[in-house]
Amino acid sequence: MGKMIKVVRVEAFLMPTPPYVPVITCHLEDGRQFTLYYVPYEIVIAINRIQGEKYDVERESVFDVLPMVTGDLKDKLKNRIKAVYIDYLNKETMLYTATMEIKIDGAIVRRRMIPSHAIYLALLSNSDIYILDDLVKQQEEMSSSSERREL
Repeated sequence: MGKMIKVVRVEAFLMPTPPYVPVITCHLEDGRQFTLYYVPYEIVIAINRIQGEKYDVERESVFDVLPMVTGDLKDKLKNRIKAVYIDYLNKETMLYTATMEIKIDGAIVRRRMIPSHAIYLALLSNSDIYILDDLVKQQEEMSSSSERREL
């Protein structure tokens, strides 16, 4: 694994202009940002609820209900989930993958996950989140090249 940059704050929102894309922005310790687009809308709502915002929805998802039923499960999650690392981009599908490190019987087990789901679990358990620096650089390069094409 290459150099990892720690996430210090997570924002989840809908882009303010059509087509109102659900987004998670990870604010990094070095001042940069890393953004995941087209994440599940339910995760955006759930992350905001974890962070104390009020949302009225017609039907709740498992992500909304989980914090209500966890109780001491949060402590168990914190003891189990060591960290989340967003560490891979499939260049064919352009989908990111996260690795979650989970402590089980003294061993560390790594599971590949959908990044938005892994971020949600990390926030729920107060676990650390990291982004591979190479992915941040790639995203910055893609963004700046698309901006140049628009000019």
